[in-house]
Amino acid sequence: MIDAAVAVGKGGLYVNVHVQPGARKPQLRGMHGDAVKIAVREAAQDGKANDALVRFMAEALGCSRQQVEIASGHASRRKRLFISGNASEFMARLRKLLGHA
Repeated sequence: MIDAAVAVGKGGLYVNVHVQPGARKPQLRGMHGDAVKIAVREAAQDGKANDALVRFMAEALGCSRQQVEIASGHASRRKRLFISGNASEFMARLRKLLGHA
């Protein structure tokens, strides 16, 4: 199931995400079709939810914010992130966070 949401790219990992802005607490909520569902507190205005998403993913995967970039979907709930670094390591961490280890 998680395999549909991720793809190994040159120098990192692509992750499809579905963002839920304005949530009570930031958390990874599981899968949403072929995307990882992530809730963030910030509203979807002025890029606040995007910034919160980048911070959340960096913290969850144990990398720096500079390693996480929104590759597409800046103005949509559906986004594609690129996490630069060791793709297999990030994939393993993501599987563990989702309970698919």
